[in-house]
Amino acid sequence: MKTVVLGFDALDFHYLDRFENHLPNIRRVRESGVEAPLRSTHPPWTGSAWPSMYTGTDPSYHGVYGFFEYDGYPDRRTHVSRLDVHQPAIWDYLSNEGPRSIVVNVPVTHPAEPIEGILIPGYLAPEDEPGHPDGIRDELSDAIGEEYTIYSSDETNSNLEAKFRGYLELIDKRRRGAVALLERHEWELAVFQVQKTDAVFHHYEDERRFLEVYRAADRFVGDVLDVVDDANVVLCSDHGIGPVTGYQINVNELLREHGFVEPTTDGGESTGGIDKRKLVDVESDVGEQEPGRLERTIGLGRKLAFRLGITPADVYSGAQRVGLGDTLVELTPDALRATAVNERVDWRTSRAYCEKGSRMGVRVNLSGREPNGVVPQTAYEDVRDELVSLLSSLETPDGESAFEFVCRREKLYDGPFIEDAPDVCFLPSGMDHTVSHALFGRQFIPVEKHDHKPEGVFIGAGPGFSPANSIDRLSLTDVAPITMGLLGRPVPERMTGSVPPGVLTLRPDRRSYHGVQYGTGETELTPDDGEVTERLEDLGYL
Repeated sequence: MKTVVLGFDALDFHYLDRFENHLPNIRRVRESGVEAPLRSTHPPWTGSAWPSMYTGTDPSYHGVYGFFEYDGYPDRRTHVSRLDVHQPAIWDYLSNEGPRSIVVNVPVTHPAEPIEGILIPGYLAPEDEPGHPDGIRDELSDAIGEEYTIYSSDETNSNLEAKFRGYLELIDKRRRGAVALLERHEWELAVFQVQKTDAVFHHYEDERRFLEVYRAADRFVGDVLDVVDDANVVLCSDHGIGPVTGYQINVNELLREHGFVEPTTDGGESTGGIDKRKLVDVESDVGEQEPGRLERTIGLGRKLAFRLGITPADVYSGAQRVGLGDTLVELTPDALRATAVNERVDWRTSRAYCEKGSRMGVRVNLSGREPNGVVPQTAYEDVRDELVSLLSSLETPDGESAFEFVCRREKLYDGPFIEDAPDVCFLPSGMDHTVSHALFGRQFIPVEKHDHKPEGVFIGAGPGFSPANSIDRLSLTDVAPITMGLLGRPVPERMTGSVPPGVLTLRPDRRSYHGVQYGTGETELTPDDGEVTERLEDLGYL
């Protein structure tokens, strides 16, 4: 039975319900099939989640915990690719037995591997990634009457109007490309992904923008439904999204205060992210402008603030609270900005540290494992005990628990790549807080934005589903096994996800698949020329 999987990054039931009257095609799928909240993997981020979806395994089995692979320490990192995902994808299992697939725009699928069918990678592939087979992008461009692109025009443009137009144009391009491929090629499985249902929430606050992108996604669904007739259709997301109104938790500040993190200002890479750059990206002509009353008032207080030891975080937090971020930050003393830029975690001398906020955990600098490990193997469990206790007891300035859970990694993972996971894992309470690895001078900074939530969307319709049954919740790793079942094939034993009873009309068996080739793309990976980094920064991953 043919099956189409439509992946929409960060699609969330809250907004599907809110915009229901504007989404007739998605509503049609919901009314005729089954649906359930889809629990993302830990951490719930694009780089680790989509590989979990297409392999049916969690990060400890496929080996990718984010967009970066670390060579010992976070300042020695490379962007991940399909070559770092150490499990077969759904389409690899099919290729092993002959059926053809169409796979377009799925994150972390570059370089394109030679499957039976078509594969055009998505985020973070270089724009000139050719895909498989040779010439497929030229063919697709001819079919839609313009150049097919992986990224939108004005992808990282600071002009929000131009950026948004690019979002809508790209979804429309993806829609027309999907229809062309489905109509022109043989296939049993088709997987298409749309990224901008996530990006719009990271850059805009106006709900009308969210609605426009959801309506574009709905049109995509409608056109695919018109082409595939009675095929099974799955709509899914890698995680959810929603308002975050709590705090940015600066975990390494907490660890510094308790003697785990050692700071340094001696060269190396700054650990700052988007928010921290606001402290240092100052227009060159700020000092030449005629100061107004506000500027003069602030100017009189700058030296006093510096003498009193007011940190960059204090300036930034105060600016946020009164809505004068850019003005106040621009007037921050140069020396204070210099400290903000230069101070970072000394990865090699620290006992433990948060490698990256999106990793949702703390790594121990363990002797015999890390190149410059300082924690003896005999002290490993004691250090983890301290970290679990410290993080579990952390409260926000409002007196509430900062984390929903704090645990050793073994409670979340049991796969062969568990050594790459943080030694202690956590999740912010209600995902109403964000996490930063930067040194800001304080543990908490108020934040108000949209960001990821652990539960995404699963919607399925077609002859392979049992619509009479309700499902409480599914795991993101269940999508691949369910898809294999929809295709009438046994679920690979390597998949850690499952097909819960009552989801499908026929529950598939499990079996071993021998000789499955995967991750064999031969395209030379393009070195990061700055564009990859810009795209990660654009979505807040740096």
